[in-house]
Amino acid sequence: MKKFSIFALLVCALSLNACAQWYLFPGKKKQQQQQQTEKPADSMAAFRDSLLMRETQAQKDSAARADSLAAETPAWDNVFMLDIPDVIRIGLVLPLQASAQKPSDNFLDFYSGALLALRELGSAGLKAELQVYDSGDSKTAIPKSLIDESDVIIGPVSYEELENSAPLCADKVLISPLEPKAAALAASGPVVQAPSGWNAQVDELVGWIREELPIGDVLYVVRDSTAMNPGTQSAYFIEQLQARGIRYESVLSVSEISFKKGQKAHVAIASEKENFITSIVRALGIEGARNNNVVLYGTSRVRTNGITQTDLHSTEAHLTLSYFVDYDDPAVRQFILTYRALFQGEPGSFAFQGYDTAHYFVTMCAKYGRQWYKKLPAYSERGLQVDFRFYEEPARINQAARRVIYNADLTTERR
Repeated sequence: MKKFSIFALLVCALSLNACAQWYLFPGKKKQQQQQQTEKPADSMAAFRDSLLMRETQAQKDSAARADSLAAETPAWDNVFMLDIPDVIRIGLVLPLQASAQKPSDNFLDFYSGALLALRELGSAGLKAELQVYDSGDSKTAIPKSLIDESDVIIGPVSYEELENSAPLCADKVLISPLEPKAAALAASGPVVQAPSGWNAQVDELVGWIREELPIGDVLYVVRDSTAMNPGTQSAYFIEQLQARGIRYESVLSVSEISFKKGQKAHVAIASEKENFITSIVRALGIEGARNNNVVLYGTSRVRTNGITQTDLHSTEAHLTLSYFVDYDDPAVRQFILTYRALFQGEPGSFAFQGYDTAHYFVTMCAKYGRQWYKKLPAYSERGLQVDFRFYEEPARINQAARRVIYNADLTTERR
């Protein structure tokens, strides 16, 4: 039986150095009880002031690429009325399966990451109430009461639940935290798509190629018979190369590329076939390891199961990714240490996703009020695993993608 759980987030006042476990569900973890000294929260006004003073790296990145990517100020910006609640009410809808013999580890991780985000925001003065709804295996709509009572609604997770729940929203929106297909609902309904899709990766990749391709050089595009199939990532990539005026030469194999001593060959792959992509990357990896003269541009599709880290470093792969954790980032390291101290375990990708999603959208509500979704283009944020950047069109679909370079010296660099 599905149940609600309401958390008045006093845990937000916990010290960052606290060594405690949060007892999420019976039998899940050992409970340790330690007395915590409550620290008075600053006012919401002070919290909002601190947010206004903070300039994120994502905003700097957007400004640097304003010629092609930045969105214009919405027409309704001047008449937007702030309606910021004193206590932000958050609804979190996840298929935790808490009553099952084995609850979902992934979604428990997501939940734990969201708690850490609220804890961090709480230490800065934000007051929040979290209501958790366990959707289990159901594909039905979530309770309307949850929608009506929440300022920020993260979930449901599945496409079916999002589609069935959307008609209940009225002046609220649902945040799709994981499902890529939900972009279709975000384009026409009360849904915000948190994960960016392959379109955003391709747009970012083409912009990157345009910035880096030396004047007079050509981009080699290794393509197969599927490259121009309508609606595919490969066809969209080639269309964007043409639209941006980037010189490219189509070849069918690596042997057709003119490699020159002391000069980098810039290469991309246009294919919908995983085996084809794998074989081309391996061939480029051999050439790169032999002569160190390859730069491969690609999206997350290049990181298929058949491709090794060695292949990526040998080709000096320049990839645009929706998800990437930089373990050299001090914020990532602090998150890991805090997660270990509180949950006695290692955070997975779902924990990072839960943290980033809750942090960004709750911050949006704290900055712009209950109609925060109308101001998405106004605020970008650099997360631990994902970034958030929205434009006027499409208004509710995240367009951020991370630039990652696999250097020949076996280091990985995020740009």
